[in-house]
Formats: sequence, structure tokens, C-alpha cells
Amino acid sequence: MTRGRLRAGATLVAAMVLLTACGGGEGSAPSGATGPAAATNQEAAAEVKALLAGDVEFPMPTEPVNPGAHRVAVIASGLASPGPSVLAENSMEAIKAIGWTADPPGDGKFTPTTQAQLIEKAVLDKVDGIILVSITPSAVAAAVKAADDAGIPVVCALCGPDLPEGMVGVGNDHKAAGRAQAAYAASLAKPGDTIVVYQNTEFKQSEEQMAEAAAAVKEMCPDCKVKTPSLLLAEAMQPNAPIFTSLLNDYRKGSLSSVVMPFDSPASVLANSAAQLGRDDFAVIGLGALSPFVDMVGTGRPAVAKADVLISTPLYGWASVDELARMLAGAKTWAADRMPVALVDQETYGNYEKGKLFVLPKFDYKAKFTELWGR
Repeated sequence: MTRGRLRAGATLVAAMVLLTACGGGEGSAPSGATGPAAATNQEAAAEVKALLAGDVEFPMPTEPVNPGAHRVAVIASGLASPGPSVLAENSMEAIKAIGWTADPPGDGKFTPTTQAQLIEKAVLDKVDGIILVSITPSAVAAAVKAADDAGIPVVCALCGPDLPEGMVGVGNDHKAAGRAQAAYAASLAKPGDTIVVYQNTEFKQSEEQMAEAAAAVKEMCPDCKVKTPSLLLAEAMQPNAPIFTSLLNDYRKGSLSSVVMPFDSPASVLANSAAQLGRDDFAVIGLGALSPFVDMVGTGRPAVAKADVLISTPLYGWASVDELARMLAGAKTWAADRMPVALVDQETYGNYEKGKLFVLPKFDYKAKFTELWGR
């Protein structure tokens, strides 16, 4: 399957030529900031401008497909979380539009055992296809193998890279997400600034995302000091988490430019910790557009909550159904696992409906899919 790529507004570079290498919060830089550092910082600023505008290109199928008549299953990691819930809801909407049938989405309750039981039940029910939502296939390997042995095609949305052979993925390009975060951090930096890019190895997708973020910061701001400490969710979720109080003690006021986070939940914890200490001197950049962090970005409180990465969750639900239709029809699938991302900051937050901050195609993607399905 070919891989789509985010095109981050190269045509905007000309508009940014007045920016110098390492513009700070006021958009200025020390005199004489020229050469490679200047060029890369202009690139970062251009990418940020395009991403804040949602100026991204979406891969979409072009060939029609005969959807047939099928009964399928949708199984989510846990419906108590807005991400899987929204994706599952949109999958069900698309299933109705394509003319298939399905029981209500299965709630895996964030427990691999429960998720596996739901997959095994779908196999026993002899469904024609399965859509998994935010489930790690390796955690339910036996159940996934049972589906494969039964010849049931599986689409896995927001499940990360390196899926089992034969399984088709849907979701954002995680490396593009890391690069978007890096561009925002680099666009704020001055020569010699310190940027902390937390690394998370609990999930393959976040591991690759944050490795890309660190590499991209070094590329876009070669004079920056990039630190890459480890962050695990268990140590970063509680208020006043020691990992963040230690960070703020190590980097006193004025010594830190940005902190790039693998997830929104710990980003909100860090933002609150900074506010309690009266810190407003650096930027926190999250991922996922989840509350409360994305709403902190929108209100500008705490002040360090500066930007968040937007993904396309409703679109993933429709794309999952389209990919499953192509698998069932024996047709070629497309690059639905490399969707672009965008950025949101306080200035652009109002462009979105509260609670529905997603970057979506500017065209009617639902109408496009139903046209391809002949519905």
C-alpha cells in the first residue's frame, strides 16, 4: 500500500522571508542570524502557518467499489474515551450509509481480555469483517489470529504502525504529527534555546512520533539544545507529578523554550504544574486535541499551553468502512494509514466547534465515499 505524505505548505515559504533564523516570542532574532539556521527556521514558520490553517492534503480513494451486502463488527478499545467513541460512532454512520448491518460497537473497556473476547465473539458470529478501534493487535494476538484463520478481514483504526500481515490500518501519519510539533517548537526558538522532547516507548506509534519530533527539531533549529528524557503515562498523569516538578526545578525560569509531549493528558498536568509555580516562560505542545489540554490552548490558561496537534477522527471512521469494503471486494486498498495532521493555537481555536476539534477535508468526504460506493 502506498503511503500518503503531508505536504506542509511549501508555497508559503516566500511569505516568510522576513523571518530570521531563530525568532522568539516577538518574531525577532539576534542580528546576523543567517545561513542554514535562518533557512530552517523559516521552514518551520511556513509549516506552522500551513498547519494552523489546516492547509493539508488528504489521501482519498479514486476507484469505485461494489460494497455488496455484509454484516460486520466494530470493536473499540474503550467507549468511555472520546477518541475511540467518536471513531466508532462515525464507523456506524458509514456502515449505515454503505448499506451494511452491524450490532452496536463493542466496548473493550480498555482491557485486552475484554477486547479479545469481543473479537472472538465476532468470529463465532461469523461476521464478514471487523473494524478495530485503538486496539493494539499484539495485545489480542490470539483473537486476531482466530479472525485471520476464519478468513475475516480486519481494519484497525488508530492502532499504530507494524500491523500484522493482512490487516489494514487507518489513522494519522505519526511521523507527520511529530514533525508538526517540532515545527511549532522550532518556530519559537532562539539560538541556544533548550527544547525538551519527551520520548515514550509504551506504544510503537508514540515512540516513532517522538523520535521524529526530536530529529525534526534538530533539523529546523540546529543551534537548539534538544533534550530527550523518557516519559511513561503512569508517572505523568497525577497532579503535581514528580517528573514535571523535577523538570521545572531543573530548568528555571527563562532557561526552557518548549516542551513537546507525546499525549495531551500529561501535557495538561505539566501546564497545571507550571501555573502553580507561576511559570509562563515556555510552551507546551500536545497531541490529540483532547480536553482539558486543548481547551487550555484555546483559553490561553495556563499560559504555557500553546499548541496542540489535530487529527481527523470522524474521517477515520468512514475510511475504515471504505477500506473494509475494498478488502471484502478483493480490491486494492489505499493510504488511509497516513492521514495528515494540523495544529491549533489560541488564535485558531475559535475556528472549530468546541468539543469537535478535528482537521477534516474541505470537500464533503462523506458524499465522496457514498459516491464511490454507488449509494
